[in-house]
Amino acid sequence: MTPLGRLLTLLPLFAGLVQAANKDDWRSRSIYQLITDRFAGGGQCDLGSRNYCGGTWRSVIDKLDYIHGMGFDAVWISPTALGIESQTKYGENYHGYWTVDVTKLNPHFGTADDLKALSSAIHAKGMYLMVDIAINSLAATNYHIDSNTLSSINNGDLLFKDPSNYHPRCNIQWGNHTSEEYCWLVTGGDDNDVALLDLATETPAVADKLKQWVGDYVSDYGIDGCRIDASKHLGKEFQHDFCQSAGIFCIGEVAGDSTEYAATYQGDGGIDSVFGFGMLYGFAAVFSGGKTMPTLGHYINAAATSYADPTVIGSFLDNQDLPRFNSRTGDKSLVYNAIVGSFLYGGIPTVYYGLEQDIADGPYDPNNREALWNYNNYNTGGDTYKRIQTLNKIRDYLGGRGKFFNSVATILKVQDNDIALQREEALIVLTNRGSSGSGTWLIGGTKFGNNADVVDLLSCTKAKTDGTASLSISWTNGQPSVFVSTDVAAAGGFCGATAPSSAGAVLVADPTTSTTGNSTTGQTDIVEPTSNSSQVSATFTSVTAATTSAPATITNPDVTAEPINTASTTVIIDTTSTSSSTTDGSAGIPASGSSSSCKRSRKRNSALGKHHA
Repeated sequence: MTPLGRLLTLLPLFAGLVQAANKDDWRSRSIYQLITDRFAGGGQCDLGSRNYCGGTWRSVIDKLDYIHGMGFDAVWISPTALGIESQTKYGENYHGYWTVDVTKLNPHFGTADDLKALSSAIHAKGMYLMVDIAINSLAATNYHIDSNTLSSINNGDLLFKDPSNYHPRCNIQWGNHTSEEYCWLVTGGDDNDVALLDLATETPAVADKLKQWVGDYVSDYGIDGCRIDASKHLGKEFQHDFCQSAGIFCIGEVAGDSTEYAATYQGDGGIDSVFGFGMLYGFAAVFSGGKTMPTLGHYINAAATSYADPTVIGSFLDNQDLPRFNSRTGDKSLVYNAIVGSFLYGGIPTVYYGLEQDIADGPYDPNNREALWNYNNYNTGGDTYKRIQTLNKIRDYLGGRGKFFNSVATILKVQDNDIALQREEALIVLTNRGSSGSGTWLIGGTKFGNNADVVDLLSCTKAKTDGTASLSISWTNGQPSVFVSTDVAAAGGFCGATAPSSAGAVLVADPTTSTTGNSTTGQTDIVEPTSNSSQVSATFTSVTAATTSAPATITNPDVTAEPINTASTTVIIDTTSTSSSTTDGSAGIPASGSSSSCKRSRKRNSALGKHHA
C-alpha cells in the first residue's frame, strides 16, 4: 500500500470514528507486543518480580515514538480486564491474564479515559490498536464453583456466578482436543493458589453476555484488532460468533506443534487468523536448536499448504509465555537471521517488546516479562533496533509493489545450513552458520534473469547473476541477505540510490556487529516434526483461498539429505475470494498434534514446578 493510500484509509481514525479493521487492513501491518505494566513509566522492578511495577496506558503513550520509530504500525497491549486484586501464591495480576470481569477495566493501568487516550494517540500516528482478550476462563484463588462461593470470591466481582456457567473441574489430557477445550488450564489448590475456572462458552448465558459486551468495548475504545488468548481452549463456533460481534480482525493463540490443526481455526466457521507457532518452532530449531535447515522447510511447507490464508498468520519469535529468542542463543547473527525470516517469509510480523534491545533474560516467566526501562534507556541506536526499522521499511516498500503482501515465500533451494526463499521480487537467504560461519553457495533458478545486477538490501552489497540466472552467495560472518534487482532498490531509494520523491527515505547499509557465542540446544519447547520422511516438498505453485482443501500431511525433513533445488513460485492468496471452510479439528489430527512440551507458562503442570500467569 502506498503512503498516500495508507493515509486515506486512516482518515476515519483521525476524525475520531471507529474503523472496523478487517484482515485485509491488517495484512500489511507489523505489530509490537507489550505488557502494559512492564513497558514504560513504572518504578523499581527487579528481574523476577511478580508484582505490579507501575506501567500504565498513559505511560505507553509517552513511548509511542519509540515504537513508531522502528516502523511498527500496530500496537498489541496486554489484557485490560479487571483481574484478581489480591496477592496470590504466584504474585499479582500484573500481566492481566487472570480475568475476573472482562466488562470492567483494571484500575492499575488507568481509567476509561486513559485507555481512550491511548487509542487516540496510537491512531494519531497512523497505527492500529490490538488488545489481548482472555475469556476462556475466570480466575480465582478458590476452585469451588458452587453458588455461594462464586458469589463471594474476588470480593463478589466475578462476572459469572452461576455454576452452570462453568465446565466441571478436571485436568487436561494434552493432545485430546475435547479435553483441551473443556477442562481447566489450571485447577488450583488450597494454598492461595490461582485457579482458572473454565467458562462454558457454548452456553447462551455465557456466549450472549460476552458477545454483547465486545461490540460496545470495541466501539467505546476504538479497538482495531483482538488477540484471543487460549484460542485452542475455546470452541471455534463461539470464537467465530464473538469475533463477528466485535466486527474487527481476530487472531487466536493455538499453541502446539501441529500447523495443520492450528489451521482448522482459520476461515469459515472460525476466526480470521492464528499465530504461527509452527514457524516459531522452525526458527527456534534451526537458529538455536542445532537442527538442519530442511526442518524450517518442513514448517514453511506446512504453513503454505494448511492455512486458508497464510498471508495473515502472525509471525513471531517469542512472547510473554515463551523463551525470549536471545535466551536461546548468544550468537547475534543467528538471532538476526531468525528476525529476517520472521519479517519477510510472509504473514504479519509481531515483535515482543525487548527484542529490539537484545534482552536475553528468561527463558520463562516472570523473567521474560521484564521492565523495559531497566534496559538501555530505550536506546534507538542499537543494531537490532535499526535492523527492525530497516526490515519494516523493506517490507512496507515491497508491499506497495505487486502482490508482496498477498504472498508468502517459497523454497527456491535448501541445504543443511542455508535456505533461499523467493517472495515476489525478493530473494531471502538465511543461514545458521553462525557469526563465525563462512562459505559460498550457488543459488540457481533466481527470478532476476541472466547477468542481472542485484543488491542485498541489508548490507548494500552488490552482486550479479551469471549466464544461467544463478547467484553466488558468500559468508564471512553468517549474516542474512535480502536481494532485489538494482532497479527495484533504486526505485525505493535503498542503499544510497537516488529515489523518486514518492519513494520515501533512503535506507543505509545494515550496521555490522562483532558477536560471539554458541547456539544453545535442548530447549524444551522446541517441537520436532513427528514423521520421518527425508524429503522437503516445495513443488506447489499457488494456493487460493477459494480452493484450499483439507490440511496436507507434511513430512519430516530433519535428516541428512541432498540439497533440494526447487523452482516453485511464490504462494499467492486470492483475497477477492471467500475463505474456504476448514476441516474439523478432531478429524485426522494425531494425538501428537498438540505437544505438551509447548504450553503457555501459566498452563504448565505441577511437574514443572511452576504455576504462573
